[in-house]
Amino acid sequence: MLSVEEYRFVQWADTVGLTAPDGKMLPQINQVLAEELMVQLRDRLDCDKLKERYSIDLQPANVAGQAPNKNTEGGSQAPVILSHAVSDERRTEILERAKLIQYKTGLPKRLWWAAMEKSKFQTLVRDVRQIVDALWNLLEPIRQRELAQQVGRTLTAVVDMSHDIETLKGLQASLNWKTTDFPGEAILSAAVGLKVVREQLPDDSSESTSVQPLEYEPPQHLHRSLLKRPTTKPGASGAFIAEYDKKPVLCEAKLVHGRLKSKLRLRSENLARLLSLPKSPGFLTLRCLGFLEDMDEFVFLYEYPPAADISIPPRSLQDLLRDSKMRSPSVTARLKLALEICKTLLTVHTAGWLHKNIRSENILFFTERTNSSNSSQTLTQPYLTGFAFSRADSPVEISDQASEDPILDIYRHPQALGEPSVSYAMYMDHYSLGMVLTEIAEWRSLKHIIKKHVDVTKSEIDVPLSALAGIHDWFVRELVERGQIEFRMGEVYGNAISWLTSFRCGGLGQHNSTQHLLAFQQFVNELGYCRV
Repeated sequence: MLSVEEYRFVQWADTVGLTAPDGKMLPQINQVLAEELMVQLRDRLDCDKLKERYSIDLQPANVAGQAPNKNTEGGSQAPVILSHAVSDERRTEILERAKLIQYKTGLPKRLWWAAMEKSKFQTLVRDVRQIVDALWNLLEPIRQRELAQQVGRTLTAVVDMSHDIETLKGLQASLNWKTTDFPGEAILSAAVGLKVVREQLPDDSSESTSVQPLEYEPPQHLHRSLLKRPTTKPGASGAFIAEYDKKPVLCEAKLVHGRLKSKLRLRSENLARLLSLPKSPGFLTLRCLGFLEDMDEFVFLYEYPPAADISIPPRSLQDLLRDSKMRSPSVTARLKLALEICKTLLTVHTAGWLHKNIRSENILFFTERTNSSNSSQTLTQPYLTGFAFSRADSPVEISDQASEDPILDIYRHPQALGEPSVSYAMYMDHYSLGMVLTEIAEWRSLKHIIKKHVDVTKSEIDVPLSALAGIHDWFVRELVERGQIEFRMGEVYGNAISWLTSFRCGGLGQHNSTQHLLAFQQFVNELGYCRV
């Protein structure tokens, strides 16, 4: 937790020029106030005052007869990317220039926590956080935004690559104690909360199915006898509205082969646990009530959003795209819609989870009890659903192939069609998202956009797999390279779709995955600042 605040302070020092050769801060900075805040920071971290104020005792690690314990800097559980973000030499130089120490020799290079009380230590971190936030607030809005994005990239990489629960909890606490809302922190906070839970759940390949105690109420145990399916579709698969214990619920059913049932049961339990967590306002997914087994299906049950009118069925983005009576939404409304969808998927990916089923049918809109019929208001809360095939982003997870249907396959990455030749990866979700963002740009269903290349609107016509795989090349040639998306929505949006739908099948290692995640995060940041 202190490593996070130190990194934020050092990045601020770089931004204001404190680390420049001349050591002069930017003229726009209130230097008197900045120095006063840094003096407060020095007082908080003074070795003598730490013991007096926070019951913390810091001692040099090389004192005779004392061996560093597990809390030494060298043995820290913090991920390498963060623990080595600031070297001893750089740390000492910055502190001297900031007049936080008198001489470079005044700071021992290695200290260890000889004694501390957890609650007092957390108070220290909160105090330090408030001072660093105050320093950040001295920056102009544009520089502050750039700094927040830079730090956000580092912390996102930490979350993505870290599997240590205590480290993740420390980062989560740091984000929850914020005194100012900086761009991207809400997404990161929601993602690290999901990652903490995910790391406590057993993998598909785990021999043990025991689950560590979680700090929230798990999904309720569901009874098949209480589920009342629609009479018109007694064996409905996919998404449908039903009643459970006389209350309307959204259901997602997926067929499960008998030989995979025992293995996929654990994955379904994990998914239900993740989606049952309390949601942050920007993470637009439905709360999962649990799942049940019905013959050859797993059925996931979701409750309506708290403010939704339960007497009105939800509508999908697909429904709205083909509604000729609906007023066409403005570019502003469509940009906001795209941003909300991207923010939710970014949260899922940062938490280390893959969706695997992104398409316009799985983006739902609910009518609020107090809402008017204004179309722009309707588009402000897009809930991402269709998680039935989701799984953790891990090469050891077993493949769970979605059903083959041309109407659904047009959203899938060419390498995810038929019998996939490679394991499903994050960039395949990005491809599907690019197709949905194209629908939003054109405000037409994808099946009509690609009709000049392949017609999937007639169920009686057999569509060859090669034609579906060729959608990518046609799409790039006709819409991307000709600038059609940029014409509709601008360069940021157009460049993003070009990147999202690019046919990249590079190495599937952790580093490659993290780079894809950070590139996606950069697009979400840029999209968030687009105005029309």
